[in-house]
Formats: sequence, structure tokens, C-alpha cells
Amino acid sequence: MATDNSGGFGRQLYKFMSNKLPYSSYSILDKFEQINPKFKVFHDQGTSRQEALQRQSISSSLGYPDGPDAVANVMRESQFYQYMYANVQTDKPKRMMDYRIMAAFAEVADALDEICDECINKDDKGEIVKLNFNKPEDIEENIKETLSQEFERYVGYYNLDLNGWEYFRRMLVEAEIYFEHIIHKSYPEEGILGVVTMPTELVDPIFSNVQNMIVKGFLLRKPIMDPVNPLKIKEFKMIPLDKNQVSYINSGIWNENKTIRLPFIENARRAYRQLSLIEDSIVIYRLVRAPERLIFNVDVGNMSPPKAEAYIRKLMNNYWSKRTFDLDQNATVQKFNPQSMLDSFWFAKRAGSEGTSVTSLPAGQNLGELTDLMYFVKKLYKALKVPTTRLNPEDTYQGGENILREELKFAKFIVRLQQRFAAGLKNGFVTHLKLKGLWDKYKLKDTTIDLNFNPPSNFYELREQQKLELKVKTFNDFSANDSVSKTYAQKRYLGWTEKEIMANREFLRKDKEFAWELAQIEGSGPAWQKALAGGAQPASPGGGETGGGGVGAAPPAFGPGTATVAGGESPAGAETAPAGGGGEAAGSTGAAAAPAA
Repeated sequence: MATDNSGGFGRQLYKFMSNKLPYSSYSILDKFEQINPKFKVFHDQGTSRQEALQRQSISSSLGYPDGPDAVANVMRESQFYQYMYANVQTDKPKRMMDYRIMAAFAEVADALDEICDECINKDDKGEIVKLNFNKPEDIEENIKETLSQEFERYVGYYNLDLNGWEYFRRMLVEAEIYFEHIIHKSYPEEGILGVVTMPTELVDPIFSNVQNMIVKGFLLRKPIMDPVNPLKIKEFKMIPLDKNQVSYINSGIWNENKTIRLPFIENARRAYRQLSLIEDSIVIYRLVRAPERLIFNVDVGNMSPPKAEAYIRKLMNNYWSKRTFDLDQNATVQKFNPQSMLDSFWFAKRAGSEGTSVTSLPAGQNLGELTDLMYFVKKLYKALKVPTTRLNPEDTYQGGENILREELKFAKFIVRLQQRFAAGLKNGFVTHLKLKGLWDKYKLKDTTIDLNFNPPSNFYELREQQKLELKVKTFNDFSANDSVSKTYAQKRYLGWTEKEIMANREFLRKDKEFAWELAQIEGSGPAWQKALAGGAQPASPGGGETGGGGVGAAPPAFGPGTATVAGGESPAGAETAPAGGGGEAAGSTGAAAAPAA
């Protein structure tokens, strides 16, 4: 196996895979670079925070197979299924097919559509996912602009506007999504140039610990078609992929042995089976109970029981068949009459009866009752966390205070799905920045940036508005009390910071200054500054005139204050402006005075 001549990259993965793969001879490891020539480029790229934490972990007792202090490392385990899907590897395509058939079921498909529709939301700028900086004040503006441009370029490869709905549906149905990062072999410093989705059933992750927490790499089973029969797969070519070569997004759900990633619709498997069975049984019951049945009361007089039974059987045969001419037999024969295929009832009546009579038995009376069926439909929706109120299309939209708790839970569930998808995109974006050298150049860390999808807007934003209204009501109630400081109430009940409180005060001062200037315009006209300089009395904000013994007052300095809003930016509209009026009033003996804010 090539180790020394591989330049050092991937030696640990070589050793790891050679000890775990259940093959006596695995030739692909001897020509690693020929099979995947871009493996070396992606090696040691991307984020490594989770691996660094695992190296120092003591409580988990995982150790690390590549570290010097790996005491309880995974090399003691030799069973391949602990690290890959080998125990069900051959059944993975069948498992994917089963989930896809289940997702095509009408009620399941409708519920998945409800979920996927809420996952993709555009804001007023047309963005679906945003790049956020955890501490924006510590990052220079030019760095923010560069990272934002690179992120816009990177996320554009996924075309979430067109394909985002399908990606979320695949995650719900198949549990895993794999995106291969495409780079130029000769110019890897250009970063990721695009992404290509890989079939879920042909890719398996390789884990580096028994708990299957850290992905070491991926193994692609590329099918090689038979040249003689193009519809037949001749063999599978094993291609190892570095963990940073693939953006891996999963559902986060394991099976009981923690060896298989289960899709979200697995939670609804039992409800799906029950619903399909109850639908079939209802159809069968309706077909059986739909026709009306006849009751024949046949008068048999004083016939003995054997003769009466034979007489009734003769009548039954005549009723169930009709005479017709058969060309094959060239004779008249009794042919079965399908129109008389009813579960009729025949009863013999003795002497002294009213004679032969025929009555009808009504069909099923509760064929329109679908209570049992709707119970299982609601159970299916609950299993998929979709509000059952969305089942009836005739229900009107309930907004404001009528938002149900079920809708709020559904919105939080959507946010969790978006966070898992954003985590996979972030790993790929970190790889892109490292390939371009921007990660080390700007000294970025995993905690510096985050990716966030726009939350569902139907009920999430309405709930946030409700919470804000409650805060404002509480603030108004306490601020009206003279024993409670208004500033303290802003900080305690509105959650404002010191900077935001000071910024609010600055805005109040600016509002007063602007109101004073408007009062001068209304009182003295457009030439209020000249009138004020000539000794005219300044107009009060209330529309009247102020006293002052004929002493003129200059307008206040309409400029920025000292307070700033959160984030270090000056309040909007607080640009520096020249003082109106030109200083002191003509003939005045004292300095100009501005009205208090």
C-alpha cells in the first residue's frame, strides 16, 4: 500500500481504511491518487473543530486513532459495520426505494409538501440563506464585504431558489444528501467552482469512532455498466473521497444500533401502514355492502324438508343463471348471470303462510362515515409534525391571537431542519475559504461565521410580533408608575442595552430639535433664519411665541450627538448640519440660547 510515496497526505486514512474494510485485497488503496486525483487538494481543508475536541475528550472514552494519546481508540474494533453501512450495504438501494414509494403515498406527499414549502423563504432582498458574523464589531468592513461576496458566489452553486425545495424533500425521504465539490485540478486556489449531487444509495460515510460521530471520509461505489448489456451493472468501482470533498447533510436520526441514518418519514411508517390498510378495508367493505340484498320467502306447502330444500335449490339455480345458445355445444345451455350475483337469502315457508314473497334488505347505512379513516390521517400528520388544521382546505386562515400551539411547534421544527441544512453548507463554505487562502489570511475561526435560513414567515413572525406586543404592554404599565424609572423599565422589560438606551435619548433630542425648526418655519416662513437674526422672537414648538423681552434666540446646533446605536453606528439621520441662524441675534447682549430637548 502506498504511504511514503503519497507525499504524506491521507496516510492516516489509508491505515484506517485498510484495517476496517472487510476485503482480503483492496487494490484501490495502492493507487489512491490515480482513482481520486483531487483527494490531496481537499485533505486538511475544511473545519476540524469537532476532531480537535474529540482528541481532548476524556468523558467519552473515544480516544483518537491518529493521536499520540489514543488509549481506548477504535482500532480495537474490527467489525466493519461499526464504521460503514456494511451490514445493510447491499440493501441500501432497496431501502431508498421503499422510502421513495412511501413518500409517493398521497397523504405522505401532501405532508412533505407542507414541510418543504415552509423551509424555503425569501426576504425582501430575495435571499434565502444569509451569512451572519457572530461578532461583527471585531471584523473590518472590507473583510465582511469580501466574505459576503464569496458566500454569495458559493451559495449560488446550489441554486436554492429552484432546487432548495427538492433538497429538503430528499433529506426528509432519504436521510442523507451528498454534494461533491468541483475544483480545477491545476488551479485549486480558485476555490470551489460548483457542486454536483451524488446518488444517496451509492455513497457511504466512513466514521472514525465507534459512536459514528466524526466522519473520516466517504466511499463512492461507482457502477460500471456491462458493454454488452448496457442495462446490467458489471461491477462497482470503489472511489474514496476526502471528508472535505463532499458537503454531507443528514437528518440527524439514527437507528437503534446507530449504524444507519434514518429519514424523517421513518417516524410515520406505522401510521402510513395503518392508513393504507384501513383505506383498503373501507373500499372492500363498501364494495361488499353496497348492493341491496333480496330475501326470498318461498312457499313450500306441505313438502318434506328434503323436497323443500331441493325445490328451493332449483329456484336458486334458475335465478342465478339464464338460458342461452352455445355455438360450441350447438345447444341451449344454462349460463351464469353476473347481474344476479347477489348475496340473497332464501327461506322456506310452510302451509298456512301468505305465499311466496320477495323483499329487499337495505345496503350498508354507514358507508359515508369516515371517522376511522380521518383518525389515521391525523395520526399520520402528527407523526410528520404537520398541523392537522391544514387538512381541511376550506378552513380559513387563523392569525393573530388565534395561532395554535401546534403551528408554533411546526415552525420550530422547520427551523431545526434549516439549521441542519445550514450546517452542511457551512462546512463546504469553510472549505471554499481555505482553498482560496482567505481563512488563514483573515484569521477566521469556526465560531466567526454562521449560516441561517430565513425562518417560516406564516406563523413565526406573527409570534415574534405577539411577544413584542407583550413586552411593550408590560413596559407601558411599569413606566406609567412614578416609582419605576423609565430607563430601568427600558432595560428590564424591553431588553435594551446601554447603547440602545443612549441612542434612544439622542433620537429624542434630534426629534425635539427638528420640531423646533419646523415651528420656526411655520411661524416666520421660509426666511425664518433672517427674521430670527433681525431680532424676531422664536416661535415655540406649540405654535405660539415665547417671551424674552425682545431678545432674539439662535436656533440650536442641528448636528450629531455623542451616543451611538448598537454595533457602533451613529443613529440614522444624525449627520452633521450647520447651525441655522448664523450665531447671535442682532442687537442682543447675550449668547444665543437653544430650547431644551
